[in-house]
Amino acid sequence: MKKWVLAAAAAIGLAGSANAAVITLESVTTNGPNDFTFNYQGTLGPDEGLRTGDRLVIFDFAGYIAGSVFAPSPGVTASIEFTSPTALVTPGFTDDPTLVNLVFTYTGPNIRNTGGPFVPLDFNGLGARSTLGGRARDAFFTLTTKNNPDGFPGGSNTPVYTLGSVTVPALGNNPDAIPEPATWAMLLGGFGMLGAATRRSRRTKVTLA
Repeated sequence: MKKWVLAAAAAIGLAGSANAAVITLESVTTNGPNDFTFNYQGTLGPDEGLRTGDRLVIFDFAGYIAGSVFAPSPGVTASIEFTSPTALVTPGFTDDPTLVNLVFTYTGPNIRNTGGPFVPLDFNGLGARSTLGGRARDAFFTLTTKNNPDGFPGGSNTPVYTLGSVTVPALGNNPDAIPEPATWAMLLGGFGMLGAATRRSRRTKVTLA
């Protein structure tokens, strides 16, 4: 699958501004020896909304403490899986079957799925605990929904895949090693790789609570 993504990028090239999801590590809280809470935040781009079943996968969350994954919103289900065969993996990374993936699935009503673009939407309140306090970079994947007919082929209610990198637990202690992640968005209907996403200065922010 990774080769397919690279081939698509090479064939079509990067074009335009990717109004894609961005996922970052918001904070790490130390709860005690070998117990660290990783809190994540994200942004839906102006062209993105959500439908039931859309989801976020954070790959290879090392040192996962059983039962600790959380999403404090009734509209988001938090779970884990050791492999995510229906998710694309960011080029340069793999889905390690010995490490859990954090999976956040949207179960609420459709939002922002037509009539866009909108102001970017920030969210937080997602995360899990790990026995490891160090940090490393690994992949994330989102499935969201395009909310307008402009741009690449496909319009409102077209699935959008976003691939990127995010900070996850690792052995060692290097909290400053991870730069702001690059992301790539790909429309299911057009198979078009869009450009690197940039965070916007104007935001609408929600807490998943």
